[in-house]
Parts: sequence; structure tokens; C-alpha cells
Amino acid sequence: MSKYHNLQPFEDKGRFRVLRQWLNLIFIIGAIVGMIWFMKGDHDTAIYIMIGAGVFKFVELTLRIAKL
Repeated sequence: MSKYHNLQPFEDKGRFRVLRQWLNLIFIIGAIVGMIWFMKGDHDTAIYIMIGAGVFKFVELTLRIAKL
């Protein structure tokens, strides 16, 4: 059986927990800005903004999967 049961809350005690939270916040803000820019302005610029936000999410995901 796994270390954590499905009904037990998972406690994230990684070294980079605060950094991961900041990376997630930057991703969320970047994605929202990119979507707004896509609807109101230039589509190419909006795509670059969303790709940049995705880079922050990828870094956060890498830290989470590495369990750091």
C-alpha cells in the first residue's frame, strides 16, 4: 500500500515549497494576462506571453516531480 492514503491530506514539506508557490503564482498571472491580451490585442504577443508562463509552470513541475 502507498505511503499516503487517498483520504489523508498530503503535506508538502519540500525544500522549495515557497519557490514552487511563487512559480505557480507567476504562471497563473502570466496565463491570465496572456488570455486577456489574446482577446484584446495582438495574438502573436499573447502567444509569447502564454509560452513564457508555461516555462514557469514547467520549472515548478520539474521541482515537484523531483520531490525537492
